[in-house]
Amino acid sequence: MQYLRSSWKGLVFFLGAFVFNALLWLSSDPILAQPIESTAVQIVGSTVLLGFTLVFLLATKNRFVNWLFGGLEHVYATHRWLAVGALALVFVHAQTANLIVLYFRDAPFDAASAGVWARNLFIALIVLALLAKYMNYERWRLFHRFMVVPYLLAFYHAFALSSYNLLSFTPLGVWTMALGVVGVASSVYMIALYRKTAFKHKGKVASKTFPTEGVVEIALDLQAPLEFKTGQFVFFKVDKPPFDGVPHPFSVSGVDGKRVYFTIKALGDYTEALHDKLEEGDAVTLTGAFGHMTFDDYPSPQVWLAGGIGITPFLSHLRSRETFDKKITLYYSVRNKDEAVHLEFFKALDRQHENFHFVLSESDTDGFLSVDDLDLSDNPHVMLCGPVPMAKALKKQFKKTDAHRSLTYEAFSFTGTLVPDLVGFFRRVIRRFA
Repeated sequence: MQYLRSSWKGLVFFLGAFVFNALLWLSSDPILAQPIESTAVQIVGSTVLLGFTLVFLLATKNRFVNWLFGGLEHVYATHRWLAVGALALVFVHAQTANLIVLYFRDAPFDAASAGVWARNLFIALIVLALLAKYMNYERWRLFHRFMVVPYLLAFYHAFALSSYNLLSFTPLGVWTMALGVVGVASSVYMIALYRKTAFKHKGKVASKTFPTEGVVEIALDLQAPLEFKTGQFVFFKVDKPPFDGVPHPFSVSGVDGKRVYFTIKALGDYTEALHDKLEEGDAVTLTGAFGHMTFDDYPSPQVWLAGGIGITPFLSHLRSRETFDKKITLYYSVRNKDEAVHLEFFKALDRQHENFHFVLSESDTDGFLSVDDLDLSDNPHVMLCGPVPMAKALKKQFKKTDAHRSLTYEAFSFTGTLVPDLVGFFRRVIRRFA
């Protein structure tokens, strides 16, 4: 499973943090004598706080968490599932809170009510996150900003009622206070600083062309060269209306010195605005590059599977090559050839280079691309980028035909796919035990 192979460092790190947290509680002295059940329920509550601290840390998309989880799509997946897991523990903690031996401190607000408010707000905001797929991104992002409110209420609840002195300079107290600092700092960074500090590469639109209907290719002239590996993507931001500084991820489809190319299909309000309303001379800012599908880091031979506008990471690599020292076969799946971006470019490369072979698959006439259509006789490393349904279908086929096939893919949602993920999870559980 690609997620486990890529994310094992992060999973071990997080598991270690949860174990360390529990051991700190078990080895600390309470203010009041209490049974083990009281300590256990407080450990559950502290695990909720640690879980949401890590959720906020993952949201920063910093280099450390990207390294831990081997790619931003794995960071996003962990962020979503960790939030759901922490929410499940909120219910466990709420249903067993009567077992806690409480130590009531003088506090300006009712700490017990703060816990109830924290629980209800966590539920409401995570339910909204579940609906991200069906919501305008900027509205979803606004709701997401409020997640720090129940987080702070939960910390207040813990500090005011715990039978352990969490405001002391004991190992447990320092650890708990540090969690709060990390969580709040991560949240403040995402709310107030991310758009101002993460977009370090400044440039202007040099040109717009339209390779096929509904697709725009944007050339940006940057002030300094972009450091990236072919196959990676960046977050792209335009501050003028109607874009209003909302960041979106796009694969880089080519680089020529300080000039960077993006090939973008109009699939929603934002991309349609790029197609229709972005103008030459407009200022654009970019983040650094993300993504693990970097072709030179994988062995030869390679088979590439591109679906629709998922051709862009492959295009960036091909544009950067004058010779091909690795054997590459590119299968490009579109509904019909009129939708194929830079079709003649790929055909020309096929004619010119012995190590590059190009196959166009038109679903209108050939049906959907399947594993049976691929030449896998050389046991190649397979690289896949395309729509989520295509990626899921091909991954499933690979598992059935050859479990040892080496597969690298990118197909993830910017705002998340919790509803489909959860539905798919429960379907797999039901099938396994039915």
